[in-house]
Amino acid sequence: MKKVLFVCVVLVVLTGCIPRQEKQNTTDQDKIAAAMAATLTVTPLVIAPPEEPYQPPDPNASTRTSDPDIPTLTPTITLTPTVTPTPTLDPEDPVSTLGDPWFRDNFVNGSNFFLYDEPQSSYKVNDNQMVLVAKKANNFETWSLASGSMYNFYLEITGTFGDECGGKDRYGLIFRAPDTSEGYLISISCDGSFRLSSWQNEEEKYTSIKPWTTSEYINPGPGGKNRLGIKTNGTTLTGFINGHQIFELDDSTFGTGRFGVLVAATNTPGFTAYLSEIVYWKLK
Repeated sequence: MKKVLFVCVVLVVLTGCIPRQEKQNTTDQDKIAAAMAATLTVTPLVIAPPEEPYQPPDPNASTRTSDPDIPTLTPTITLTPTVTPTPTLDPEDPVSTLGDPWFRDNFVNGSNFFLYDEPQSSYKVNDNQMVLVAKKANNFETWSLASGSMYNFYLEITGTFGDECGGKDRYGLIFRAPDTSEGYLISISCDGSFRLSSWQNEEEKYTSIKPWTTSEYINPGPGGKNRLGIKTNGTTLTGFINGHQIFELDDSTFGTGRFGVLVAATNTPGFTAYLSEIVYWKLK
């Protein structure tokens, strides 16, 4: 009897010495994500689309101007903080029929987004603008997320290319992001193109859902100002540039999630984009 008791005691002691292996469940991860969203202290994520290897900058790209009437930005430029619909809006422009938005940010301060300054990129708010800078021309995409989660919505930013840009230097939106590391990405580039893609972090899978496509509706080149919008209705994704529909397709990669803004450069180190407004409407 004493021998049996001694063996039991030894087993209990040994068991107590083994480190516990606890695996986070989904609930714990959701709590962590919610806390990160509330404090806006997430670590910025950096990805590089595999289908776009880095290319040496085109010597002519940084001075590309497709329209001599497009104004050139200066460091002291002040952008109009709002976009006011007028009777001349195209009938297909979502803004003309949606009424008052659920959310509007004219960047009076930076309280709605995670602002940071890292070696790859920076996000800051200055003079009623959100200033996005891709410090390295290495095609890496970074983003800054806002808190809150949406499913069906129309989301739009108004932005301007900086005074130096070329090729696929770009800015845009991340949306339906289930966490800080993945989501849908839509962007417009200095050369007048747009793209819709998705990044799945666990699988490390970058997918071009709508590959780079030239659009006549984009105001390209340095100083080009554009409204970039995305509408979601279930699995239907519809893109808009300056109120004009540019695509409509079905994709079910992501559902409900957060939104934010992104920037990347392929040609111009220090490529800068200026956002004057971000606005969204919740849809049924």
